[in-house]
Amino acid sequence: MEFPILHDPGSIDMLLRTVSKTDPPKVVSHDYLVDLGFKREVDEGLLKLLSFLGFIDEKGHPTVLWVNYNDTDADADILRDSIRKAYVGLFDKYPRAYDEEGTVLMDFFRSSTGASDSNTAYMILTFKVLCDLAEMGEEKKEPKVQRKLKPASPPTPVAKDTSEKRAGPRVAPAEPGPAGKTNLRVSLNIDFDREADPELRDLVIRLLKRQLEL
Repeated sequence: MEFPILHDPGSIDMLLRTVSKTDPPKVVSHDYLVDLGFKREVDEGLLKLLSFLGFIDEKGHPTVLWVNYNDTDADADILRDSIRKAYVGLFDKYPRAYDEEGTVLMDFFRSSTGASDSNTAYMILTFKVLCDLAEMGEEKKEPKVQRKLKPASPPTPVAKDTSEKRAGPRVAPAEPGPAGKTNLRVSLNIDFDREADPELRDLVIRLLKRQLEL
């Protein structure tokens, strides 16, 4: 299969703009393109491109695609569908071919045509430019349906944890001791569930013993 090769990406954009703004002629020929301003040798590939995309038939007669390609809002959709049909083998293998890396496309085009690396590179360039003009991958998405949010449920009351309660030390006023020394009395209350947390119980006991030994 022969894929179009355009060495000048700008000519592709100019051609499609011309198709969009020009009434379809009886026949699209080399002379017709010259009259439109496409006079360079590289523009010869534009006839093959129009045929490949389906804008003209084998005899150069404009198709219904050319006729419909005059609505700015619909042009991208028309071109997008045309590209998918023209490169059907590529899109069958890679549904998002426009996002594939160059090495993947190089392998596909080279194995499909047997072309040189240089011509294969221009095939990829032509394909990428067409996809960009057709805004491939940027199709209009349907607006997201707004989900109705359920009214927030009242917060679940949190049960008080009675298994472990710690109270900070309460320091009582200092009292005078013998020989003028001052005694500091500290009352420490600690409540915990002995069965629920045996490690905590052991830790508390060890700490108390250490404090009592001071």
